[in-house]
Amino acid sequence: MNKKLLILTLGLAILAASCSKDNTKKDPVITNPTKLTDLVIPAGFTWQSARDVNFSISITDTRFQNKIHVVAIYLADPVTKPIAIAKGSATLTNPFIATLSIPSTVNEAYVVKTSPDGSSVTEKLSLTSTKVSAALSSVNKDNKLSFFMAGKSLMGTEVEPECGTKTSASNIKLNTSTDVYCFTSTVDLTINVEANNGGTLKINAPGKTITFGDNFNHTGIKVFISEGTTVRFNRDLNIKSGEIFSNSGKLLAGNLSSAGIFVNNGEATFSGSNFNLNSGSELTNRSTMAVQSQNPSINGLITNSGNMTFNNATFNSGSTLNNYCSFTVNNVLTVNTGALNNYKLVLVKGDTYVNSGGTINLIDGAMHQTLNMSNMNGVVYGRGPAVSLFKTTGTVGDNVVNNSGYFKGALQYCGTRDLEVNQNNKKHFSDGAIKGCGAYIIKDDCNTLGNGVPPVQIKPDTDGDGIIDEQDDYPNDKTKAFDNFSVNYHKGGSTIAFEDSWPVLGDYDLNDVVLTYKHLVVTNAKNVAVRIEGKWNLIASGASYKNGAAVQFPLPKNMATNFKSSDGVSREDGHDSLVVILFNNARDQQVLWNTMPNQSLSPVKTFTFSFDLTDGPSFPALGVSAFNPFLFNGTKDAIRGYETHLFGKHPTKLADKSLFGTNADNSLKGVYYSTKGRLPWGIEIPVATFRYPYEKIGILESYLKFSSWATSGGSLYADWYSNTATDFRDATKLFPSVAPAN
Repeated sequence: MNKKLLILTLGLAILAASCSKDNTKKDPVITNPTKLTDLVIPAGFTWQSARDVNFSISITDTRFQNKIHVVAIYLADPVTKPIAIAKGSATLTNPFIATLSIPSTVNEAYVVKTSPDGSSVTEKLSLTSTKVSAALSSVNKDNKLSFFMAGKSLMGTEVEPECGTKTSASNIKLNTSTDVYCFTSTVDLTINVEANNGGTLKINAPGKTITFGDNFNHTGIKVFISEGTTVRFNRDLNIKSGEIFSNSGKLLAGNLSSAGIFVNNGEATFSGSNFNLNSGSELTNRSTMAVQSQNPSINGLITNSGNMTFNNATFNSGSTLNNYCSFTVNNVLTVNTGALNNYKLVLVKGDTYVNSGGTINLIDGAMHQTLNMSNMNGVVYGRGPAVSLFKTTGTVGDNVVNNSGYFKGALQYCGTRDLEVNQNNKKHFSDGAIKGCGAYIIKDDCNTLGNGVPPVQIKPDTDGDGIIDEQDDYPNDKTKAFDNFSVNYHKGGSTIAFEDSWPVLGDYDLNDVVLTYKHLVVTNAKNVAVRIEGKWNLIASGASYKNGAAVQFPLPKNMATNFKSSDGVSREDGHDSLVVILFNNARDQQVLWNTMPNQSLSPVKTFTFSFDLTDGPSFPALGVSAFNPFLFNGTKDAIRGYETHLFGKHPTKLADKSLFGTNADNSLKGVYYSTKGRLPWGIEIPVATFRYPYEKIGILESYLKFSSWATSGGSLYADWYSNTATDFRDATKLFPSVAPAN
């Protein structure tokens, strides 16, 4: 673009012409479009040549108990020795979850799981969906969940919606099931809530105590307590069928009566005498929970992946316990059902009763330790290839020796009283169960007791972070473990091509500013992001504007520490998030445009930066593609507020929002940075060697399948940019590739 005034005049003329048309008519379908503005773009198309794929990789290899396995994801067969695009840790209780940007031309991925002894298995996954899951065992096999994962959801059932109405009032009334009220307070407060038609209440008052008063009337409500908030109940907490109560803060209540769903992600204490989980109810604990009732009534499903403590617990028909971490009973545990499933540690500080019809399932190296065992008329069943352990440290009663209960399967019984295989005409052991105390049960955060010695050799781990050296990208630094790469990182990265005329329609030669980039995200052994490194290249600047370029990260600005960069790269003030300025004026970086035929080239300019993350996000929350690159206009008659982002990306706090809805921009009625016809002002291509058109040549003239790709919503010709066949491109209209290889 040579003259801003000319562009603005043309843009206004186009806009005026469009206003004279009958707006009730549908956009015409152009058979052989010659202009991008003639294309009919389907709703929902985001102009991406790559898509985000969520991977959830579970571990069912029980040979090493809950030690860390390393999961690596490849976009080509690892036998050919490509570099993994993502790596992370996984255990029996915590899958590796990652959201990765995958080119639309790639339809399969390979997952390699490496065990603590260095052995590995590989599985090929078809990328037919944006959500892909697999469960890897000790051998290569089909993608099937093992018994260990049966019934265990990898995702929470509670879905927290976005805020609707914000309030700090003490009296809250939700009128409809679609109401979403977000309550906050700067003081301790007692609230009264009425929600007889459902709705959602989100309580976010960090550092404060919010008390539910006597007036809490509800049917079909969903309640979410945020991290750092304390909530008290003056009356019983009653969760009706169909209701959800999710706590991520600190919950203090007396009695509980639940027929719905209760989820604890924080700290919960129930101090009353009544604790009733009714039929059909679900209780999920992922953190710390204590139940002080002496006679709780359990008739629903309990799923525990944290630390859960009961004074007493009785499991009858209709009740189920799935314990994936630490479940403690201070006094008596009574089992009258076959649905007590222990995958980790059940600790009974008093007496364990397994009555007739009762079964304790110990699964793949689980441990049940009890002080006393007074009655055994049921079965303790060790399931899975790894041997589990049932251990008594106090008294084993006559009703264990003389009754009909027995131990079964992959199990050792370690007791203070000897039991024989057949004693007093009673069968005490069956199907491989034996007496013995040598079973190796790993000691970890869930099982703080453990037992025995490791049966296999674990490979060296120099820095002691749980990742063996040969899989640790930083074997001498326990704060770092894995490198994760943005798309096409090792072949130069991706290209971003901008039109700089926003909010006016451009000529769509997509060469006003051409950048390539690649990002490295370093994570630790717990899959938490600890460092980010970026490398950006200015390839072309085919405009006279003083265009600057920047990238916004979805991170609080104070989270980034130890910021280092090449000359001129800096952090920008005025934002809550981290915004990195690459350069302020492309014309200062490149004398020539790199868009004209038969013209000398300006050198590619490189901009680098790196920073560490303090209390960084988990890698699944950050990913490697959730960054927001943009241009800003520094021309004399313009201001910093002229920002140009990719299709659908949000502006920063410094953008001039009064420009939205002007000229060709349709951000107020559609998505950000789109026209009425759903055209973008920039696109990203997942290669660094993208050949953009020469100056004043539209992309439809040079890339012959681009229009079909766009009008099909990306379902056709996904390789429009990389296929070099003559029916895909007119190479005479494309500038030679000038991007550096790496």
